[in-house]
Amino acid sequence: MSDMTRTARLSRKPLIVAGLVLAAVAACKEVTIPNYNTPNADALISTPNAATVNTTVQGLIAAMRSQVGTMASTLGILGREVYNLDGAEPRNVLGYLVGPLEPGGFGTDMGWSRSYATLRTAYAVLTAVEKVPTYTPEQKNGIKGFVKTAMAIEYMNQLRIRDTFGIVVEISADPTQLQPFVSRDSGWARAANLLDEAMGNLNSAGTAFPFQLTSGYAGFNTPATFVKYNRAMKARVDVYRGKWSDALTDLGASFLSTSATTTAALAVGVYHVYSTASGDVLNPLFDAAPRALVAVPSFLTDAQLQVDGVTRDKRAIAKAAVGTVLLSTQSVASNVKVIAYASNVASVPVVKNEELILMRAEANYALGNTAAALADLNFVRVNSGGLAPLPIPYSGDVVSEILYNRRYSLFDEYGHRWVDMRRYGRLNQLEKALPSHRVFPLVPLSVDECNQRLSALPKGCTQVAGF
Repeated sequence: MSDMTRTARLSRKPLIVAGLVLAAVAACKEVTIPNYNTPNADALISTPNAATVNTTVQGLIAAMRSQVGTMASTLGILGREVYNLDGAEPRNVLGYLVGPLEPGGFGTDMGWSRSYATLRTAYAVLTAVEKVPTYTPEQKNGIKGFVKTAMAIEYMNQLRIRDTFGIVVEISADPTQLQPFVSRDSGWARAANLLDEAMGNLNSAGTAFPFQLTSGYAGFNTPATFVKYNRAMKARVDVYRGKWSDALTDLGASFLSTSATTTAALAVGVYHVYSTASGDVLNPLFDAAPRALVAVPSFLTDAQLQVDGVTRDKRAIAKAAVGTVLLSTQSVASNVKVIAYASNVASVPVVKNEELILMRAEANYALGNTAAALADLNFVRVNSGGLAPLPIPYSGDVVSEILYNRRYSLFDEYGHRWVDMRRYGRLNQLEKALPSHRVFPLVPLSVDECNQRLSALPKGCTQVAGF
């Protein structure tokens, strides 16, 4: 078979994948979503109605939720937050800690096909919504604002994983038409622009969405409140891009608050929710025994001491604990179980107030506003960690303090530590359980994506050896 013939045949995959992924993730029991048999984006565009569009929008919620395992567990392994020591699958160690990472190697898709299936569905919704005569202009804007926010999040997901390899940002109406890769910076710009476009839509979306949101969006389930979530996600993009002034502006329009010092106040945010209802899914990060998922032991031993000089950081002991089960595979072992999620239906944060406060600290420090940065760091240290405040002026390394607090405040939520250490050029500080282990700065592309582009391979179709 020639390369051209092979490429032509493989290029038919995106449409098939899009339908299958939407069918797989459509169930989410807090919203009314039908069990699609063979849905596809073309049908949505050709015969749209309000019911179909609304349920497809709700399906995007479940699609975004399906990325939790990749973001928290897989990126958590790369960032030395957690290990997966499932004895039946040693590649969780051999692949992610030893490597090298190969296109087509173990687990390197990392949601690529799922992200682009979600994006194709999102583009179809944006086309379909204009064809529904029963929607008011405000309702159309509400759908556009939500969908564009979801799209930006999917771009963000893949940019965090692929980094300098770049991503594809254009989605053709023809699923067999391959679109070009763009640079990391262009990808981030696209995500930022989408979030700004979404804000404009949300500000003209009236008082209610025409579709139902899950309880994970409580407090953010109207256009006026959802836009605060949109600005929180834009601030995250700003921080990743080093757009510090923009970050402060967007954080000011988000739901960031230091008016209350309680754990509940710090936890305010948007969450993925789970249930035992038929057709729904359970929290993929919950492993009580544990059977496979454990914390890297240093998460406890690196934790600073509280003001009593004896007890570790409150965040550390609330999220991990020494257990009676020692898991070991490929000479990697841990008996530190993850207790961050109390049950198999515990919610997982998408973004929360505590992260926003830490983002503001980071932005202020980058802009030279050290006193303001330390004030926010101390707010989190004292109220979330039970730690003594840092002295002002502070003679220590503020960046290390920012990274420390992000490590403990955001543990096992979104793979933050791997991305954070890369942003500051500190991946070489991540621990290696064995001398043969390596740290990987980014992940290759899906082999299917590479096979479809044999005539002009993107940069990501290469081995990542790590260091």
